[in-house]
Amino acid sequence: MERRYWYQKQLRILQTVLREPDLQKYDVEKVVDYMKKTNTNCIVVNAGGIIDFFPNAAELGRENRFMDGQDMLKDLTEACHRNGIRVMVRVDFRGVEKERYEERPDWFAEDKDGGPVVDWGFLYKPCYNSYYANEHAEEFITRMMENYAIDGVWENSVGFGTGPCYCRRCRDLYRRETGREISTEEDYRSEAFADYREWKARCADRHLARLRNAVKRFGEEKAFCAEIFGMFHATNAWRTGIDLYNAKDQFDFLVSPAFLDGAAAETKKWDNLSYASSSIRFLKSISPEKEAVLLCGNNGTKWRYIKAPEKETKLWMWEAAAVGGGFWNCMFNGQCPSETLDRRNAFLETEVYEYLKEHEKQLEGQLPAAEVGIYYSKPSRDFFGNDREENDGYGVFIKGVEQVLTERHIPWQFVPDLTFCLDNIRKLKALILPNAACISEEHLEIIRRYVEQGGGIVASYKTSLYDERGNCRQDFGLKDLFGCSYTGIEEDTSFDCYQLIRAEHPVLDQMGCEETQVLMNEGSTLLCRLSEERKTEMLCSYIPRIDNQPPEFAWRETLRTEYSTVTAGRYGLGKVVYFANQTDKLCYTNGHEDFRNLFGNAVEWVKSGEFQFHAKAPGSVHITWMEKEGSPKESVLSFVNTTAGSNRPVQEIVPVKNIEVTLHSVGKLKAYEIWKGGEGIKVTQNDRADTVTVCMDTLQEFAALRIVTETF
Repeated sequence: MERRYWYQKQLRILQTVLREPDLQKYDVEKVVDYMKKTNTNCIVVNAGGIIDFFPNAAELGRENRFMDGQDMLKDLTEACHRNGIRVMVRVDFRGVEKERYEERPDWFAEDKDGGPVVDWGFLYKPCYNSYYANEHAEEFITRMMENYAIDGVWENSVGFGTGPCYCRRCRDLYRRETGREISTEEDYRSEAFADYREWKARCADRHLARLRNAVKRFGEEKAFCAEIFGMFHATNAWRTGIDLYNAKDQFDFLVSPAFLDGAAAETKKWDNLSYASSSIRFLKSISPEKEAVLLCGNNGTKWRYIKAPEKETKLWMWEAAAVGGGFWNCMFNGQCPSETLDRRNAFLETEVYEYLKEHEKQLEGQLPAAEVGIYYSKPSRDFFGNDREENDGYGVFIKGVEQVLTERHIPWQFVPDLTFCLDNIRKLKALILPNAACISEEHLEIIRRYVEQGGGIVASYKTSLYDERGNCRQDFGLKDLFGCSYTGIEEDTSFDCYQLIRAEHPVLDQMGCEETQVLMNEGSTLLCRLSEERKTEMLCSYIPRIDNQPPEFAWRETLRTEYSTVTAGRYGLGKVVYFANQTDKLCYTNGHEDFRNLFGNAVEWVKSGEFQFHAKAPGSVHITWMEKEGSPKESVLSFVNTTAGSNRPVQEIVPVKNIEVTLHSVGKLKAYEIWKGGEGIKVTQNDRADTVTVCMDTLQEFAALRIVTETF
């Protein structure tokens, strides 16, 4: 049997991001006692880089001024190991203060004028090729691991290469590897930097490989991981050249920072509750064999001294636990959550950690079941994404799709373009392309074959209008599937805009079409004409803007145009719906039922065959179905109740009654086990021998059960 290391098993982590004075009277026993009470099995604690939390006489070392002869790292490691707790250390090589920089300025990054690169007003930054971030970092890790029995290394804030670097090492290496000089243009997103950005990404990969190797020289059981932001952080990725797609191969487990208050825009204080589970789904989609961990916190990241909203944080954790995620409770001040200024959430994670620990073996190998896939296009994210939602042209489309699928209780998964092939999507009943603007010719052909063989496609907006390098095509790469062509004209439909209903069709079912001629439109709309080559039905068409003031002139002689906004048709054995506007995005940013019903109906219409999973529950009850292959087959059903009042953050959960889930074609019910929550849960085999029904009288906050079935 292949040996499995500790980091290949469930992770329930505490990180204490210590401030310099937190070392004063550091109480190892209190920290360990806290971890035992909360079922934590690993701690991540400061070692150094910016400030060293262990005796370090190395060049450019910066010992904590409050150390006072103690060796916290030694004492903590020994105490944790006595209690079966693993210890990873946080190293941070993002920069140094001025006095250290002036000792070795040649070890750091330079701007185009030869000056230092400074961030946060006082930290002098390195680059991926600099001596400080490589030879010095490697020596730092080696010295530490030779002297302490630590279990692994976490490199914090690894994306320190924000923009171009003109240090001597970078200039020489870029010239040697590309034969060119680094551009000095101002706009780092310009074409002048295209090759440099790719080269810089390779440098970032080499940096991570170097530090991983430094750790692994002390044994394969030593873990290495680093801070890489998640799937929607487009701005961060292109500025730093570092991304999970590449970096994942260097990590022993995958982590996505996802704080309830972390990624929210200034106008939106709290992120979507489903983002926690979405982050774990994405990590599992790019490396299903590795542990996926959600980095969040009992306290916030923007308001680090104050507890995070209690109810929402608990829901946030249940959302991630429901899809098989581990946890990383990141504490930014104090020796541990019970030893800080605001201790109201000190033990908030205990119940979730206890649930995971109790069912660790059964949860092992469980992956989210899926009947629908969301195609994730990294180049679309790189070219059109933005960390700020108001400027984002990619992630918000995915968020709209997620919202509709979650509310309709349709099991889904990400299908990353990283491993995209026909075998990976063949069993999906539908594949969704949410503004997947950049798609390669190879992937276009795979999508065609999938639909020809009976698969269903729902696509939107600029999908396939560009190749994987961001080059614009003359028309949609999938125009044969869409049944329409782009005229090259894009209209601003953000105000006073509508769509004219042009046909009776299942995509328009239950939308009150007998009572209306128009539906809402918003955002932007591509003007598209139906193709003559293939018979495709125009379900709705574009209506030019009708200004609402003055009302006497708020009308048009005719609402009909030749430009379709929604088309539906068949291609081979499959079905396709294409939205020339931003319907999926608008499900998220607007939320009107015209958008949500249109998109949900489109998914239902294109699907190949009937869905195996059916649920009778409000959309605010998020139901996850996970499966573990084998004979017999094991499944886990989880229910997270987000039903509450109209305001965020959630203060009180409203119980939901009479929930029913039906699993078709799952075989004979062999056994079931109620793990947590839920009142009056009953699991029965229906008259159809391969159908299992789960009924629940009342759901409070969270419920989960394990179901074992076998084929006849």
